Amino acid sequence: MINTFLMFRSFHISAVLLTAILLFFDNASAQFEQPGGSRSIFAGASGVTIGAVTQQWTIKDSGTVSQQSAPFSLSVPLFNRMLISVTNSGASSSFGSEKVSGIVDTRVSLSYVFPGDKIWLTGGVSVPTGKTKLTTPQLKLASLVSQTAFAYRVPTFGQGLSGNMAIVYAGTITRRMVLGIGVSYYYKGKYEPVEAASKFEYDAGDEISVNLGYDFITFSKVARLSFDMTATYFLDDQLNGTNVFRSGPRFIGLAAYSIKSGSMNHLVQLRSRYRLPNTFYNSGTATKNEAALQMEGQYTLSYPVAEWLQGSAVGEVKNFASDQVLVGGVPIESGKAQIFSIGADGTFLFSSVIYPTLTLRYATGSVTMENKAKDVHGIEAGLMIRVIF
Repeated sequence: MINTFLMFRSFHISAVLLTAILLFFDNASAQFEQPGGSRSIFAGASGVTIGAVTQQWTIKDSGTVSQQSAPFSLSVPLFNRMLISVTNSGASSSFGSEKVSGIVDTRVSLSYVFPGDKIWLTGGVSVPTGKTKLTTPQLKLASLVSQTAFAYRVPTFGQGLSGNMAIVYAGTITRRMVLGIGVSYYYKGKYEPVEAASKFEYDAGDEISVNLGYDFITFSKVARLSFDMTATYFLDDQLNGTNVFRSGPRFIGLAAYSIKSGSMNHLVQLRSRYRLPNTFYNSGTATKNEAALQMEGQYTLSYPVAEWLQGSAVGEVKNFASDQVLVGGVPIESGKAQIFSIGADGTFLFSSVIYPTLTLRYATGSVTMENKAKDVHGIEAGLMIRVIF
């Protein structure tokens, strides 16, 4: 435990140094702005967020999977229309006597809004600072942490060099309706996921995505309705240069409805993920296996508990169908889940610059792993601190 805290402390010290460096460039960039220039496009985006989160899931008859993480993000507007963002996290995951600790790949992003404020260009790179070459027991731990139903803050550590580029257009249809459309390409580089005596180089398939979004504010101005749809096509995954797997095309839909009633705000969100069958390659033979349909619903009630405290109560339901994966050429069911969770958040309003938020969650249900359904329950507690520059 002492080593974990020392890791978090070192990570946060590094974050402070990085913040100082970027602030220096931010101040320098102000010298090149045109007279009368405005940063209103990114109003409120300039700041840093650091935190500490602990999560654990207890799997009946198997044990407890724990993770402590220290997320970090930094956003600084550059010039009039450009924003730079950096994200990372330190983490320590454990299951029984096995543990994996370190930082994840560092994400650096740049966003630029063209004059007219309707076209947004964004791109970024994930620098391979995260741990790779895991041992066989560590891979078992990694497979548990990456279960979607568990929603760990750090599902993976390192996946090699990657980058993306996207362009988005958003425009008003009427005074109360906004329509947006975007397209993106996500490049994934090679990396070695497992520690092995022989060459084991994995190259996950690149992704091409198209996104469509719609936002409507009601005439009463107290309610908002939003829809978002993303379709993603995946290229083949390769192992040592040979095709081994291709994820089926994926469709993600999100619907959100929010309404204000007095001092209370209500938010209902529905999310679905549907993937066409995945393809497994074995000695030149392609086999298709069913992929999961995942459904999630969430209700959030936000209200002012006091002048210095904004509170939220959250309830969430997850219902996931089974994925089929090949193990030794045999299809195995995994990922099926029924999870219900409740929780609360509290944001302290002592300052107009620093916003600490406490989070607490409890969840219970069942998850299917390797053809076996197991009862699970989990808890999450965290403190996030947002500092506005």
